[in-house]
Amino acid sequence: MASPLYVAQNGTYEEFLEVYDPEAHDATEMLCAGLINRDPEAREKISNDMLDRGADATVVDYGQNTLTLLLSHDRLADGDPALAQRLIDGGADVDYRESGGNVPMMLAIRIRVDDDEQRRPLYEALFAADVDLDEPTNLRTRKNSIGKWLRMNVDGRPGKLDVLDEFLKARGY
Repeated sequence: MASPLYVAQNGTYEEFLEVYDPEAHDATEMLCAGLINRDPEAREKISNDMLDRGADATVVDYGQNTLTLLLSHDRLADGDPALAQRLIDGGADVDYRESGGNVPMMLAIRIRVDDDEQRRPLYEALFAADVDLDEPTNLRTRKNSIGKWLRMNVDGRPGKLDVLDEFLKARGY
């Protein structure tokens, strides 16, 4: 029988339920594992189930917080923005700098979508949580702020980040 941790990372929600015992397995640990599941449906269901069971959305594990784990996927799934909102509502730090130096806002524009409009609810969640755009993009050089870096991305990719452009203009960038 596979471990619940392995199944949370790699299996379906139904497979996870077969091996998960809430008395024996920590919901927060399973949340972190579920957030990296590549199957969008399994990721959404496992993560939401663990949050329903009291998982801590503020946890930091191996240089990642729950938001950076979620936003490290190649592609934004339909349920990811709502899950991000739920993590933020649960206290996940929108300004957390993961081990690679990225903050959730930087990851949000790198995650692939067909149209920037798909990111709108994600931007809404991050900006409503007062994401800090004045922080430097790089802690060593401190050359650009995150807001300026985002503005350069918008300006350098005409028509690709129009929704982000709206949010940046509203914040004075």
